[in-house]
Amino acid sequence: MKIILFRFEKEKINFLECEINSRELILGEKGNVSLEGMKSSGERYKKILDELLSLSNKYKADVFAYQPAAPNMRGKIDEVRFANEAMLNLFCNQNDIELLELAATTVRKKLAISSADFKNLLEKEKANLCEKHPITKSDKLLDGLCCLVLIDRA
Repeated sequence: MKIILFRFEKEKINFLECEINSRELILGEKGNVSLEGMKSSGERYKKILDELLSLSNKYKADVFAYQPAAPNMRGKIDEVRFANEAMLNLFCNQNDIELLELAATTVRKKLAISSADFKNLLEKEKANLCEKHPITKSDKLLDGLCCLVLIDRA
């Protein structure tokens, strides 16, 4: 299954194209899109939709996945990131693309494990991914990538 993993920031969209087949992870192109210099929210949203269309056409992914803003961060502190994620939801809905939200609580429930067990499993998987793939512990997409792998194994 081909997946594009996203993580939105205020002024940037981070993405990683990857494939998970028979529990084997293959990392593809990684990049980001700058949202700096947009004069209005409308211009920003149009740029997001244009970039999502471009990535969709380029990678032909089966699924888009994203790491949502933490619920306690939604609101004034992270409202731009939340709005950018909403544009991803809109794009996927309009284009019949499966969208997977990789919130820790959602993944933990899918795995049917406690918070403590999930934290331990996530840390173990982070170390494993960093060892096997060219990705660093400080990578903004690492948590989402770990969640994808854990869901695939479930």
